[in-house]
Amino acid sequence: MTKKSINSQVRDYLLGRLSEAEQLELEQQLSQHPEWIQEMRQMEDADFTQLYETYEKFGSDEVLQQLKLKVLENKQSQETDHPTVHRHMFQWWRYAAAVLLLAVAGAGYWWYSDYTKVTPPVISQEVKLAMEQSKQSGHDAAVIDNVNVNDNGGKSVKELVEEMQLPEDVVEKLEEAKRITTYHNKEYWVTLPDGSLVHLNNNSRLIYPEKFGDRRDMILDGEAYFMVAKDKSRQFVVHTPQGEIRVYGTEFWVKTDYKATAPRANEDAATGETTGQTGETVVALVRGTIGFTPADGREQMLKPGQELTAVNSQLTVTDVDTTPYTAWNTGLFVFENSTLEHLMDVLAQWYDIKKVNYTDDKLRKIHFTGNLKRYGSAERIMKAIMMACDVNIVLQNDTLSVSN
Repeated sequence: MTKKSINSQVRDYLLGRLSEAEQLELEQQLSQHPEWIQEMRQMEDADFTQLYETYEKFGSDEVLQQLKLKVLENKQSQETDHPTVHRHMFQWWRYAAAVLLLAVAGAGYWWYSDYTKVTPPVISQEVKLAMEQSKQSGHDAAVIDNVNVNDNGGKSVKELVEEMQLPEDVVEKLEEAKRITTYHNKEYWVTLPDGSLVHLNNNSRLIYPEKFGDRRDMILDGEAYFMVAKDKSRQFVVHTPQGEIRVYGTEFWVKTDYKATAPRANEDAATGETTGQTGETVVALVRGTIGFTPADGREQMLKPGQELTAVNSQLTVTDVDTTPYTAWNTGLFVFENSTLEHLMDVLAQWYDIKKVNYTDDKLRKIHFTGNLKRYGSAERIMKAIMMACDVNIVLQNDTLSVSN
């Protein structure tokens, strides 16, 4: 008889479902396992109340009630020194050991269920609104295709894989992959196979398998905000040209600059600041835990509110305000002491404006701090900038003119 069947009989016994003959059969089966009997004898000093508390986490209410009654009955028998206590004690230990086996089985099932449970990220109303507004304004767009990373797979995919020196097992997982590529003035929201949500900025690419196996590997080239589903059984790893990001259930922003990518405006949508470097990865942790491992170095763990910059395996970690990153993820441009020239360059790219003219070069140096809605009309945003910077802006066809 297997432990599982014995556990089932113990359960039925507790529920009063066993006949007298079945009870005798259960005792006989238990007596055939000397290793269990040895364990029972070692339990002579055990307290049935402790046994009940152990089993309480795993059993049903009805079973627990029956067990509690048996515990109380046994305690009363011990207190009155009933002459049959010792006669029945060995049977009680056999019974107690069987219940412990059932408890262990329940604990294992509970642990496995929790370990393999996938919990999608909680998407706030602000993020949902931003997603809807992005679609309505026509900014949510990308090219979606299938690639094989062992082949050329389209522009620069093979170069990315070779540059990152990905392990063979990772390359195998990505052999049949999906690639999302955003336009120079668009963004895109991607829901991954595990329910994770990724917000891709313009000029960005995400490569991931259509179905996750024992790990969740993907390649990022560009800028994205990740909201990761919790899954303790499968690691979530984002590969970048400067190293890999291991995720432990979290939200974070990441931006990579890679020499093989198509030219992009020198713009960081989250902060309004310029990075000005090629071959750089910047990661900011909003909540949860992540670790960054450069190609030839140790893993660097990050705490919420920290930003890591990786350049040629050199890592720098600083404390930052994560508000700009979360604000960008909810549909805002965030600028902190930015020049008007940089501000207009960012907006020109977003609204696909070809040229910006200034009647006076001094106007380029005017500084601006504030948040602007990404999905409002270009005219409305220009009016807000004119009031804040005391300038005149005229939008005609695909050209902006800035004057005093």
